[in-house]
Amino acid sequence: MTQAQMTPLAKALAGEASTGAASPLTALEVGRQRWLDCERINMGSIADEVGVNRATLFRWVGSRELFVGEIIWSFYQDLIDKTLEATSGEGPDYVVAVLEQLLRKVVNTKQLHHFIRQDPEYAIRILTSRSSLFQARSVNMVRGLIAEQTGKTDWTPPIHQDDLAFLIIRVGESFLYGDVISGQKTDIAQTTTAFRLLLSGQA
Repeated sequence: MTQAQMTPLAKALAGEASTGAASPLTALEVGRQRWLDCERINMGSIADEVGVNRATLFRWVGSRELFVGEIIWSFYQDLIDKTLEATSGEGPDYVVAVLEQLLRKVVNTKQLHHFIRQDPEYAIRILTSRSSLFQARSVNMVRGLIAEQTGKTDWTPPIHQDDLAFLIIRVGESFLYGDVISGQKTDIAQTTTAFRLLLSGQA
């Protein structure tokens, strides 16, 4: 996340204390409930529910796009944590297993499908843009997995881990949003094979 994206909400999520009855975290919880209910993220409505004006809400979250990204990421992080707890193994096989199970969970999320159907171009910008916090955090997550396994085993990735993590996320995006981005959809088996090839050079 860039310095411009280090909003009061991002800082609160990182553990920085907030003051007052209403806070950036309060706004996030309201936004999360709207997402769960498959409602649009209306900034004015959320500001009213939290009890602040729109200017304060925007100061907290930076922009509607950053706020929506934080909302979606909060659920994605839950899926990541559950997947890591349920997956065993080591080396590239472990990374592939985590990624496959995570994609299976994400693709079955009805709220994500609803969000994309509402406004496909906007959704893809939130989820896949190089400037979005969502993609940056996804790449960081995969980079962390790779670094963890190279530190624990004798596995050496075939390319630099930064490039590898980015390519893996791009492949995952093609699986999740390919029908919106290019009109072409890949299946989970092809995607998993692509992950394995990227990570180890072996199908």
